[in-house]
Amino acid sequence: MNKYQVQALLDMGKVAIGIFAVIALVNGIIMLGMEAGDIVAAISFAVMIYCLYQLFQIRVAQLKDKDIVNEITKKYE
Repeated sequence: MNKYQVQALLDMGKVAIGIFAVIALVNGIIMLGMEAGDIVAAISFAVMIYCLYQLFQIRVAQLKDKDIVNEITKKYE
């Protein structure tokens, strides 16, 4: 296996461990008495915030690229 395949396996392992940890956490919270609907709402809210953060990162990258293109265009005009 090359270094990219090894890194991909490590990354996938981290994701799998994260998923199992979340499942265990949710089961523990349910055992403490919280209702499943409240847990789903909390997880949905967290995912929404993460998606908004990713959109923010994309927009920042777009604006940065636009500035770079404008600088290059001005340089060669």
